[in-house]
Amino acid sequence: MGVPQLLLKTLELLGTDDFKTFNWYLSRDVLENYEPIPPYLLDKNIRTETVSEMIKRYCEEPAVNITVEILEKMGLRNAADKLKREYTAAGGRIVTPSSSAVAPPPSAAAAPGVTMSATDGAVIFAPTLTGCNSGPMNFTINR
Repeated sequence: MGVPQLLLKTLELLGTDDFKTFNWYLSRDVLENYEPIPPYLLDKNIRTETVSEMIKRYCEEPAVNITVEILEKMGLRNAADKLKREYTAAGGRIVTPSSSAVAPPPSAAAAPGVTMSATDGAVIFAPTLTGCNSGPMNFTINR
């Protein structure tokens, strides 16, 4: 099962009031390191739209981590634990504020570095970045 389906399955277990509370957390600045989703994007209280907006804005792994964190803040520990189990069983990794210092698993190989250089007045155009970024990026410009 993919992440969008897993998140949808989790949100479908929430009652109407719990789902409204979940969207409230998403639209407020209460989650560390994550920008809130503007409330007008969550007004309709449609679970599929909430999942789509979370993945579009945060990418898949962070969307799962955010969902777990919100469920825990709401006191829905069972739903949070079930999502964690299902996600990790599918090979995902849960990072919560209390475990954010955990190193990635050894099987996660680092992406090779990319070096670009120009000489004698040549020009390098900045790369176009698309999709989700799961780590930091560093750009060094030497003159």
